[in-house]
Amino acid sequence: MDAGPGQARQERRAIALALYTVLAWSTVATAFKLALRHGDVFQLVFFATLVSALTLAGLGAVQGRLRASLSFSHRDLVGLLNPVAYYLVLLLAYDRLAAQQALALNYTWVLVLAGLSVPFLRQPFSRKLAAALLLGYVGVWIIASGGRLTTFSGIDPAGVALALLSTLIWAGTWIVNTRAAGDPLAGLTRQFILGALVSGVIWIVSGAGFSAPALAGAAYLGVMEMGLSFFTWLLALRLTKQASRVTVLVFLSPVLSLLWIHLILGEPGRIPTWTGMGMILAGVALSRQAGASDSA
Repeated sequence: MDAGPGQARQERRAIALALYTVLAWSTVATAFKLALRHGDVFQLVFFATLVSALTLAGLGAVQGRLRASLSFSHRDLVGLLNPVAYYLVLLLAYDRLAAQQALALNYTWVLVLAGLSVPFLRQPFSRKLAAALLLGYVGVWIIASGGRLTTFSGIDPAGVALALLSTLIWAGTWIVNTRAAGDPLAGLTRQFILGALVSGVIWIVSGAGFSAPALAGAAYLGVMEMGLSFFTWLLALRLTKQASRVTVLVFLSPVLSLLWIHLILGEPGRIPTWTGMGMILAGVALSRQAGASDSA
């Protein structure tokens, strides 16, 4: 049966919201590097998280759900993982690596999530998933080795480790949130309020400096990477009846990101990065096929 006019409008809204979110997320790698030119990692994480918490709380207030956003419980301690641990680790990786390398390595969170779903969400481990993981992590090795395969060449091993650790933290957060019940917007708001408090304490204790120019970058990240974009993505998934139409658009983000990195940051395109990114995206696509066939 064909969808009625109302559902068709909802699908168009879902696609529009998803495209906006993907476009916003595609600028984040460039924004990370620009912000790090002016501010310390600890300052950026605190102010970006604070802006995100205020944005999410504002959205909750507009929808009349602010009270739910302030009803804290022990489950909200996941905010210590995301945003606190995740963005600290991710920004430290971006501080050490070229933007295109950090971007490509961080994008393997999808593969980590697929792998963690086997033991924690009791998803089956299929040959397709095994091939996806192999393909994706061969791509990681190509990027990390600079294309020489037998050795690291011109890349910071600590930066690589931090970028890969960020994928584990992010995927772990998704696993925890998958099991959580309740309003996802309210849950995110509580996590980011807690995250702002904790990251603020870390910033003060670390003795990191304060840079006014970095505040603009932190505000941009707080809205475009975290607060508003998280909300529009959740809304797109809620509006659509076919989540695959929305989630497939995520593949546009890293490709657009590499374009902005080249045009704005002036990083030359590196063949190992593009090759590795292609293999990672192929692995991600294969892991999604594995998930779809397993759930059929």
